[in-house]
Amino acid sequence: MELKILEKLNYEQRQAVKYNKGPLFIIAGAGTGKTMTLTSKVAYLIATGVAPQRILTLTFTNKAAREMKERILDMVGPAANMSWISTFHSFGLRFLRRHISILENGLDEGFVVIDEDDAKKIIRDSIKELGIDEKTFPSTDIYNQVSALKVGYERFYLKSEDLERLLKKYQEYLIDNNLVDFDDLILYTLQILTKEKTIREHYQEAFEYILVDEFQDTDHLQYEILKLLSGNKSEKTICVVGDPDQSIYSFRGARYENNLDFIKDYQAKVITLSKNYRSTNKILSLANKLIKENLDRYPNYSEKHLESDLGSGYPPVFRKFNRDIDEVIYVAEKITELVQFDGYKPTEIAILYRSNYLSRAFEETFIRYQIPYIVYGGVSFFQRREVKDIMAYVRLSLDNSQDFFLKRIINVPKRKLGNVTVQRLEEYSKYIGESMFDAILSFDVAAGTKKELNSFSKIIKKFSEAIEKNINLSDLIDLILNESGYKEMLLAEGDQGIDRIQNILELRGVFKRGEFLYEGDTKEKLTQILDEISLMTDADKNVATEDKVILSTYHQVKGLEFKAVFMVAMEEDIFPNANAIYSKGGLEEERRIAYVGITRAKRHLFLTHSDSRFRFGRKEYNRPSRFYLETMDTMGRVKPSYLGGGSVEYEADSSFEIGDKVEHQLFGAGKIVAIEGEVAVIAFSAEHGIKKIILGHPSLKKSK
Repeated sequence: MELKILEKLNYEQRQAVKYNKGPLFIIAGAGTGKTMTLTSKVAYLIATGVAPQRILTLTFTNKAAREMKERILDMVGPAANMSWISTFHSFGLRFLRRHISILENGLDEGFVVIDEDDAKKIIRDSIKELGIDEKTFPSTDIYNQVSALKVGYERFYLKSEDLERLLKKYQEYLIDNNLVDFDDLILYTLQILTKEKTIREHYQEAFEYILVDEFQDTDHLQYEILKLLSGNKSEKTICVVGDPDQSIYSFRGARYENNLDFIKDYQAKVITLSKNYRSTNKILSLANKLIKENLDRYPNYSEKHLESDLGSGYPPVFRKFNRDIDEVIYVAEKITELVQFDGYKPTEIAILYRSNYLSRAFEETFIRYQIPYIVYGGVSFFQRREVKDIMAYVRLSLDNSQDFFLKRIINVPKRKLGNVTVQRLEEYSKYIGESMFDAILSFDVAAGTKKELNSFSKIIKKFSEAIEKNINLSDLIDLILNESGYKEMLLAEGDQGIDRIQNILELRGVFKRGEFLYEGDTKEKLTQILDEISLMTDADKNVATEDKVILSTYHQVKGLEFKAVFMVAMEEDIFPNANAIYSKGGLEEERRIAYVGITRAKRHLFLTHSDSRFRFGRKEYNRPSRFYLETMDTMGRVKPSYLGGGSVEYEADSSFEIGDKVEHQLFGAGKIVAIEGEVAVIAFSAEHGIKKIILGHPSLKKSK
């Protein structure tokens, strides 16, 4: 079996899979078969006699965890099911289901995980209760501020007494209601592993092998958990896989320095995967050149030069436009051409931009051109209002003490139970020390209101009794939809309501699948499926199921690939982002984002920018992005074509001489210190240093 696992791997991959003499860092460049290598390593360990339950594999998305498990199942069979393959958060959830009561902070093992949307609701309510001016914290940013303070990401919050009060109030609410958020899954796991030696040593002994996918995305807390689980660093067989050049999530706490720290802390061996299976070599040439502009790349990248066996391929196209509308029309027409004449499916084409607001002009034009499209980063299925409402009914029926979910649906559909009544009920429940649901029985209120409360209580009890009698999961959704009045409410909304009913029926399908995926009675199955749903993140929702062109930011498509990629609006202050230009680390991360964009392309790559662009209600005049210029240089003597595609060579300019003073569009004033063939070596200011630029490049002019 071992030979069969290895037979499809290249030399570098085989070396990585077979290495078993200590800590290992597999530097896996874009498109180099990272997942194949990692899953083959797990399968190889099992095939060579390692007990699968002693292997822990951690990754960052549920989708990646599922795909890995499926691949390992194909290679070694049912034994793969015994291996721990999960996200960091899923591991934390499983860990805390066993140990959270050790914290003695009021939480027990029956806690409920809330998603970001629920957390924002609690934070908004807490702001009101504390009397904090809502203008103090932008609504779109407050959750991130609270989260950053909570986990210690000092770069991402502004210290203030109000923020500290808000975090304290928010955390008290979570504990009082037996709730945990995503941050808690990591923080509480770290706290227990740090303080409880017996538990820590149990897990260190339990896991003989630890593997981590997408290691470049780990934050400081996840790395600390990893170190605690691995125990004796020199003896533990730990393997991390990732590409530091694709570390683009600092805004989520990803710590670029973890890459070098791992090598130092563990004295790890480094194996580099550099054979690309995705892109043609002219595209890879751009990627290689661009990322070499970053100065703080580590570990040593001398071996990391992406190449493929897919041939040279089409030259990347660089296009400049006078106006942003010209850029948009060009992209629309080029997509039409790719679909009609090259046989591309719309879903094989992606438009990538740095910020979401840039999609608007493309959406408007695509509608006129009848180009089907989908915008990544929209509302995920499990965040839709009707889905969250039905889920709240399920959670309350499963556990009547869940006040947070009761407040969401006590007046959905409308039951003449307004905010004042709900607030009074909540205050009364706290006074008598009962849940809001239990407090309904003795709550003294007007007869009409009491009747509605009793009716609501009766409905929830009916659902709870059905769960006790082991109703099928899908039948439970039908029961809630029909008996709660929710279906009747949606039917009254017309076509929009029909669409929302269809979403609930889709949810029913998820629960029906859970009947076969999970073991136990209805309560146990519900707990497992609710846990899985609550751990869904943005990274799990972007799966194109319809044949539509993808409109997306770079972050949303990391890990995906497309036959044709358009990198649009490549202009200074847009890409790189204006906020990143003035910090070295920020600028290098922006360049890594551009690198990720380039390496999404399999066959065609287009890079475009406009001299003028309407942005935020006014016309702006922009310089081309430094990334645009840096990649343009890669093409040898190539400059952008303004004639409808393809590439046109630069004419070498023999009028330049050593000692000439020059002006560069991006780097400013400089002096030619050497000429090597058709390339000038130019000394710019200390900020930019020495650059090599092709003579005749349109961005380079002699100074007068």
